[in-house]
Amino acid sequence: MRVDPSHPDAGEPLLHWLARALAAMGGEVVIADGDENLVRSRRPDDPGTAPYLVVAAGLPNLLHEFVHAVQFGRLADDHGIDYAQIPFDVRRPEQRRLLWEELACSVLSCAYLEQDPARIDAWFAEQLEIQGVFYGLEHDLPGFLEFLEATRAAYPGELERVLGAAYAEAEAVLRAAGAPDEVARPRARLEFSGLWTRYRAARPPAARHLAPV
Repeated sequence: MRVDPSHPDAGEPLLHWLARALAAMGGEVVIADGDENLVRSRRPDDPGTAPYLVVAAGLPNLLHEFVHAVQFGRLADDHGIDYAQIPFDVRRPEQRRLLWEELACSVLSCAYLEQDPARIDAWFAEQLEIQGVFYGLEHDLPGFLEFLEATRAAYPGELERVLGAAYAEAEAVLRAAGAPDEVARPRARLEFSGLWTRYRAARPPAARHLAPV
């Protein structure tokens, strides 16, 4: 892992165990302040020899990338997601699952952090509010929120099943990397519904209603 010792997350034990787990998948972690958060194949001019680079701005972002990798089962450019298919169609099960997986990443990356409600709510909101870009709603946050509510209602239980599997898989991968119990387990077993309820309570009602399309 490459991280500046002055980075605020540099001393976080979880950061180093995540890096170990990702190294076992063939990835080198780079923690750098900025907006770049991704997994990509190593380029010829990249330092190191790992097949993939996992770039993240900090611990919360690395958690999100880690859960994606765990869900996909290995490291891959953009976690194997074909962004050429945007906007995704949630009527198609495989594309609807991408929405559930993104939300699971959002929840787990909150669950493994110190449980400071203000920090958790801010991080959850940041992750949630960028999701509209995948559904043609990047400039319509109220519309995306109503779209999400309608999709959850149309496919009850799907998100919860994906989330439950993500919790089990993330803990298993951390344990396989040697992480002790207090690191491998999330700090809290958060659920999407609780985070969503708090998020919605802090914002005015949405201006429009969309069904899944």
